[in-house]
Amino acid sequence: MDTQVVADQATDIEAIAAARRKRDEVIAALLEESIAREDALLVETARMGGTPSYIASVTLDWIRRQVNLTETMPLLKKSIDKDTGKLRIDEESIEIISQRPIDWSREAVLAKYLIEREAHKFPPILAVLTQPWVDDPDSEMWDEEGCARETSITFRRLDVRGRLGLIDLGAEMRLYALDGQHRVIGIRAALELISTGRLDVRDKDRKVKRDEVLDLDELIATNGLDEAQVNQLGAERMGVEIIPAVIKGETRADAQLRVRTIFTHVNKQASTLTPGEIAQLDEDNGFAIVARRVAVGHPFFKGIKSAVNFKNSTISARSAHITTLQTMKEMVKTYLLADNDYASWHFKPNELPRRPADSELAKGVAAFAALWDHIARLPTFQTIAADETVAPYRRFTHEDNEGVGGGHLLLRPVGQQALAQAVGLLHADGMSLDSIFAKLTILDHRGALKLDAVENPWWGVLYDVAGKRISIKGRETAVKILRHVIGGLPTDKDRKALREAIAEARFIGGNDYRDYTDNIVPKSKITLPEQL
Repeated sequence: MDTQVVADQATDIEAIAAARRKRDEVIAALLEESIAREDALLVETARMGGTPSYIASVTLDWIRRQVNLTETMPLLKKSIDKDTGKLRIDEESIEIISQRPIDWSREAVLAKYLIEREAHKFPPILAVLTQPWVDDPDSEMWDEEGCARETSITFRRLDVRGRLGLIDLGAEMRLYALDGQHRVIGIRAALELISTGRLDVRDKDRKVKRDEVLDLDELIATNGLDEAQVNQLGAERMGVEIIPAVIKGETRADAQLRVRTIFTHVNKQASTLTPGEIAQLDEDNGFAIVARRVAVGHPFFKGIKSAVNFKNSTISARSAHITTLQTMKEMVKTYLLADNDYASWHFKPNELPRRPADSELAKGVAAFAALWDHIARLPTFQTIAADETVAPYRRFTHEDNEGVGGGHLLLRPVGQQALAQAVGLLHADGMSLDSIFAKLTILDHRGALKLDAVENPWWGVLYDVAGKRISIKGRETAVKILRHVIGGLPTDKDRKALREAIAEARFIGGNDYRDYTDNIVPKSKITLPEQL
């Protein structure tokens, strides 16, 4: 090829590249100008089910300033109770919109989450954008037939196809969180805490709890946080999806029904995780982490097909499962918390757990695995491991075709939880696992762990005689029975209270109680079970 031609082509390519760079610079400058506007928001368009929506990335501070709670919508104001400030469900409001009440006790919890956790993340908020004319039936924006002349969102496209553009956010326009109100109050609370240094803790009805305050300096010191990074929280960005309160051509009734339906569908389609699924996914709760590591790694569970139900928290009489992940999580909790070394793992119901250090988790796994090492060596569990048949040992007598169901205490979730708690307490008192399980082996050999046998102390406590089913309300009594039989209760008061609880469980009417020999006796004749 001629050298001059090659040179000309190179020049042309460079000219094209320069033109593209110039174009990109112009586009970037125009976008920067658009992004910087306070009265408009850069969005990407979307559409599902006939409703246009506009998706944007905004700062947490922007959400604090711009997004309101749905209960403050003019559409609902007439249905707000003046005394409580809550949405009153009445003939009008129930047909306008379906909105769950805000649980204000979550405000401080979510604020702490945003400030304390480095890897925090909120899903996008779904918001409705409305204008004053939407709530004025006499506005000229409604035509003679009551249909909207315009959509309540003004969108100006920035590309040919209208996929990218700006929506106007004039002074009179308002955004309301249709889905994500708790995220909004959490963001507001976190930024208030950062700004003022303190935050009142509220109950679910928004009343300030006496003597409960979050202190920013304390949070920073306790969690070793970077104060400069904490102060940048308001600049962090998250997603918001905005839909119009009214679409051109809709009547007010049409618009209300559409918004209400979207809210309902969003919440219905958000499938609630089962307790087992939460335990599978939880990377913060130390008890859940230990439970699932043992559930998938312990030789006993690896050797039996479908030993652990990873989804549900209950087990049917005929199930092939031995336990559930949710049950194991509860077992870990009560077993480890008997040891003060794990006290920092505990958290209140409204608090978010903090992931323990890897060394602590390893120690917890070893401790819980040791518990299952001993459970697996019990006679019944050795038999199950050999023939992989579980149901006959779990079923009550009346559930078994041959009338010989095992009704075994340790093949029911409540029984496993009671055992873990009792063993944890006995072990914390100085008893070795070998000593504890030597006595449990004796009980297992004797059939003394059969729940529906009147000669055993579980009858009436964990076994509901009238309903012929498990009674979970007897769990704490079962824990005390195990402690008494295996290692003894510490005081006469404890023993007296246990005898009283067992007697009440054996009450059959009038002044009659059923003793361990199936005889009807007065209450005074009900004794504590034999101690090994």
